[in-house]
Amino acid sequence: MNQFYQPRILIVDDDQVLCELLSEQLKELKFFADYTLDGKDALKKIEKETYNLVILDLNMPGMDGDKVLPEIKKYDPTLPVIMISAQTHPSYIVKCIKLGAEDYFTKPYDYDNILDAIIKYFK
Repeated sequence: MNQFYQPRILIVDDDQVLCELLSEQLKELKFFADYTLDGKDALKKIEKETYNLVILDLNMPGMDGDKVLPEIKKYDPTLPVIMISAQTHPSYIVKCIKLGAEDYFTKPYDYDNILDAIIKYFK
């Protein structure tokens, strides 16, 4: 990674503890990490800020990730999105991939695995 380039990642999950933990881990790896607990707020952030990757929860109050994902892809079809969810049924995974998600992790997920997936976008 270029020493002057700081990838910008948006975490969207209604679990604040998860957001804070993942955000801190990403900052330790020299990423810029921002988070929101709400899908509608995520869309506003994406319109105002430049992000290089979005980590998006599937089930959230207000606007679920499977509704946020198509809106992200309409705004920027090239913006990679990694879905995270407690939903393990293959139909959820297939649906999210068809909507444009690049990857899907089930909760609770192994932080090393998700960090490896994130890092691969910036090699």
